[in-house]
Amino acid sequence: MSQYIDFAVLWKVLLAGLLGGAGLVAVYALGLAALAAGRVYDTPDRGSGTSAARAAGTVVAVACFGLVLAGALLGLYVMLTK
Repeated sequence: MSQYIDFAVLWKVLLAGLLGGAGLVAVYALGLAALAAGRVYDTPDRGSGTSAARAAGTVVAVACFGLVLAGALLGLYVMLTK
């Protein structure tokens, strides 16, 4: 190991950056997919998907978007308090 670089802490920072960066983007994409899941058009006369699928997709999407918002606010809080 190096006397100038603490590799144990470096791995923790790398992991936190990946989870905070790519993880939040993946959760946001999951929310978008859930929002669109109940809105599949079968035929022009039937309209969109069932109301249960729309409700479940909306609930999952709101939860995902709330998690992304909480992560962004946590990041801002941590940056501004230091």
